[in-house]
Amino acid sequence: MAITKSQRRSYARNALLGTAAVVLLALAVWIMLYQNQARKVVDWLLDRPIPVAVPGLERTSAWKTDQEAFHAMEAALYGAFMNLQVTPDQIRDTAPRTATATGRWRPLERRIIVSGTYSLTECNLEIARAVVRAGGKVSRAEERTRSGELMLDITFDDDVTHRLNITRDPAIQRKTGRLAVVIAYTDGDQRAVVEGLSDFTRPLTFALFPWADGVNEMAAELTRGDHEVMALLPVQPASDAAGLPRRRSVSPTHSELTNRRVVEDALATLPGAQGVLRYPAGRTENEAEVLAPVLDELAKRNLYYLDNPGGAGGPGASAGSANAGGPGGPGGGGPEDRDGESGRLRAWGVLDPLYNPVIISMNLDRASLSALDDTRAVVIADARLHTLQVLMDRMRYLEIRGIEFVRVSDLVDN
Repeated sequence: MAITKSQRRSYARNALLGTAAVVLLALAVWIMLYQNQARKVVDWLLDRPIPVAVPGLERTSAWKTDQEAFHAMEAALYGAFMNLQVTPDQIRDTAPRTATATGRWRPLERRIIVSGTYSLTECNLEIARAVVRAGGKVSRAEERTRSGELMLDITFDDDVTHRLNITRDPAIQRKTGRLAVVIAYTDGDQRAVVEGLSDFTRPLTFALFPWADGVNEMAAELTRGDHEVMALLPVQPASDAAGLPRRRSVSPTHSELTNRRVVEDALATLPGAQGVLRYPAGRTENEAEVLAPVLDELAKRNLYYLDNPGGAGGPGASAGSANAGGPGGPGGGGPEDRDGESGRLRAWGVLDPLYNPVIISMNLDRASLSALDDTRAVVIADARLHTLQVLMDRMRYLEIRGIEFVRVSDLVDN
């Protein structure tokens, strides 16, 4: 019995030692073949801190191309989001744009919520238009029928820069605003440009110099469509810097009767005028006193007066409104209303103080945003080719943004 028990203990010990040897041998082979995995197991067991390697991206031409592509698409999407009235709180980045170990970039994933007023088709077309104009394309456009989500992949040179997930929210209200565009005809060389706009599909207001040659024929041609005309009334600053005939200018050096007769003559010469535009921009001495006969004469005829602040609009000179223009009112320091008269407007500003298409487009964007905030605005532009080309190119996209183009008299009537 003792010998049998001893033999059993010997067998068990040998089996245990053999098993341990096999396990150790297998562990040694695994460690030799898979050092990284073994190190990770040990680090996990010991809870060791692991240094994270930051990939060093060499700023090669490929890297710069990736960066430029991403920023070009970001700028394009920003313009599309602005037209779709997407505010920052309606945008959420769900996955950041990160670099891979190879130096390439994973696309930015973004969730966007738009007003339920916009259809997914409108969102798709607006984003695609903006992206294509910037040199990219929409490489994937899919719609989920149950959830009503639109998924877009934005690609530049075959690299996906953005993945967008767009949903509609009926609770988000779409803002609307009315914008009146005044085209000032001050130079005989601009006549061909003005006459070419008689068939323009959107309503415009033309400010014509009443005493220009053939102005009544031009006014008749322009008003056959949905346009209107107004008289461009010289309101001369004290320095007479504009070089206009004094006898046809409202001036602080004239008597009240003379200034009244200037207005009467201007309106009689251009009987189709719906109002007057002050020209040029600037202030006069004794402003309220000088303008008193002008406003009185316009009120008798139920016509409007449009003040010209000059330059592009800014804080305090955004949208004009009827009964605006008091020193502390929304007119931003214009002449004070007399007895609360209606029919007085202050323009947002001039679209082309600098004759540059980029500046003109930027100012038109700013004016449209002001119209959305204040429900209406008036802008002034000279009858020059670049200005009108920007208007023709941008108007249809601003209508997607919520802008309705109207005549100046439409703002006064409402």
